[in-house]
Amino acid sequence: MSWFIHKEDIAYISAGAKFLSSGGGGDTKIAAYLLLSAMEEDDVIEVKTAVEMADDWVVPVAAAGSTVLMKEDLPTGEEIVKALKKYEAVSGTKADAVISMEIGGINALTPLLAAFKCHLPVIDGDGMGRSFPELEMVHFYHTEIPVVPLTACSKDETLVINEAKHVPRTLKEFMFQQDGYCHFACFGASGSRMRAAMIPGTLKLALEIGKILAQNASIWMKIKQLRHAFFQSVYGEMELAFVGKIRAINRWFEAEMLVGALELSGQMEYNKKRAKLYFQNEFLSFQVSDACQCTTPDLIILVHYETGLPIAVSELREGMMAMVLTVKAPGLYQTKKMLAQTGPEMFRIPNQFLQKETAGRRQQGENWH
Repeated sequence: MSWFIHKEDIAYISAGAKFLSSGGGGDTKIAAYLLLSAMEEDDVIEVKTAVEMADDWVVPVAAAGSTVLMKEDLPTGEEIVKALKKYEAVSGTKADAVISMEIGGINALTPLLAAFKCHLPVIDGDGMGRSFPELEMVHFYHTEIPVVPLTACSKDETLVINEAKHVPRTLKEFMFQQDGYCHFACFGASGSRMRAAMIPGTLKLALEIGKILAQNASIWMKIKQLRHAFFQSVYGEMELAFVGKIRAINRWFEAEMLVGALELSGQMEYNKKRAKLYFQNEFLSFQVSDACQCTTPDLIILVHYETGLPIAVSELREGMMAMVLTVKAPGLYQTKKMLAQTGPEMFRIPNQFLQKETAGRRQQGENWH
């Protein structure tokens, strides 16, 4: 049941990963460029499904830190290889496969680069099903899989963390003492343990989304096909929630995150309605006419009206005609434990973006976090 990623698939995965990032996750073109420059036309990367992992030792890998600084000082592509090799040396266990920490944004492609350069398969899945800003929001963090040892590499330095309680603070300190970003490996586990902790099928979904978006088809045909793709996945239903023009944007940097809100004036059947989106790197809350429609951990995706291509928070411009799509997060993120980590309370979303809907499509008793 394994399958292969070809060089021409990288652009599709890049677009699909940006779609699943909910507006954040970093510029996927950075990792795509590194992959495309390394791969020959006939090179492939093997992808294993969750049922094929057996007793393989699977190691999640990722990039973390400021993607703005990463764009200004591009990685060489060897950092993730050094982090993985250091993990193997410290843990005394050789990696049989790698997997993504998060499928949204640049980290959908980071394990592909590690897999290609280290001649390893990559697992079809990840630890988030989208993008979130903190390591503690990865589902692996809240399973019995230990986070340590964690090995991180910048262009010039290497970090090893062996005590779990020091991981978040020490990793952040290392990132910003170096290049503002780093690549790292941790959460190594047997295939059987990883299977229970991961969100399966997300890499193939990113590829499928990218292919849909690349079609020379109407936006309505793309929406139909995207809805079907999510229906076939571990996610909940995708809905078209709003169509409008961006009329105002307010954003600033706070605690190393791009924070703010945008307003849309409704178009077509949404005429005379107003929508607001609140973001902290990713879109976290969406409301129409002061009624909350969707909040994290569910996905809120802003796309161009004509093409369906996703719009990152950093790309927002007044006057853009856009659609708001919402997708129910995978079941692993609907548990009480994960809602406590990734729900609106954790992000301290302002109350004006969390007013409860009193009419419309919300059904009585339905859990909307």
